[in-house]
Amino acid sequence: MYEIWSVGHKPFEMYTNQECIRLVDSGYRLPPPPGCPKPMYKLMMQCWNPDTYNRPSFSGISSSLSSPDKQLLMINKEDPVTVLGGALETSHSLYTDLQYMYKN
Repeated sequence: MYEIWSVGHKPFEMYTNQECIRLVDSGYRLPPPPGCPKPMYKLMMQCWNPDTYNRPSFSGISSSLSSPDKQLLMINKEDPVTVLGGALETSHSLYTDLQYMYKN
């Protein structure tokens, strides 16, 4: 999902493998890609849960993505707006309540 919403950016592209492992182990998660709605980013964060048993199942993800109400694609009027495909740096301050949920 990150690659799709970031329009093909490689996750953690500016880090070595060892740095990436240290960051993820410390609770760091990638910020939302520009233009990514909060419900979609929340689903990404659930998939990145450090406790594998608390991650959504494939059928749960599939069900969420195919939901007819399209809640995952909705942008709340109160959420800051960024442009899909914009510079990744523009979204570091988005949805910080979700970004830091696994921080140690």
